[in-house]
Amino acid sequence: MVEPLRDLFEVAKAISVPKTQITGTGLPVEVVSTGFPVMIVPVRTLTAVSKASPNIALLNSVCEQHKAQGLMLFTTVTVEERSTVHTRMFASPVGVLEDPATGSASGALGAYLVKHGVVDVGPTTEIICEQGYEIDRPSRLTVHVHSDDDEIQYVTVGGRAVMVIEGSVTF
Repeated sequence: MVEPLRDLFEVAKAISVPKTQITGTGLPVEVVSTGFPVMIVPVRTLTAVSKASPNIALLNSVCEQHKAQGLMLFTTVTVEERSTVHTRMFASPVGVLEDPATGSASGALGAYLVKHGVVDVGPTTEIICEQGYEIDRPSRLTVHVHSDDDEIQYVTVGGRAVMVIEGSVTF
């Protein structure tokens, strides 16, 4: 993980979320990577997350400036009672407007949640991420953050998927 982002005006503008919805969480905005660098943006309310709308040009610029390949916003207010967080993933820098289930970003989010004490931490911390509701493709990913002596050792992500398209690419 790197230093938290200080100027959140452009981040808020890039996803059409009031800056106070981000700063009101008391949590930092950070670029986190478990193999895929993603900007993690905490948001206070489910309504603000649901209403978020990316400004593609600005989102791409903000991500490029901070060396992120996408932006995941989250709130601890969820649709499903058993979920830990509600998320949305905008990855327009890599050609995906909105992803319904992002394992790589969910793993990074899990590490972030543990690091910042958002969830109760144990040797194995389970986090349930709900995603895709806003694009009518709800999903649930289970993240396990394995720690030893307050240090994250590794992160695993699992879930179920439904195939919507199949294809191949020939070079």
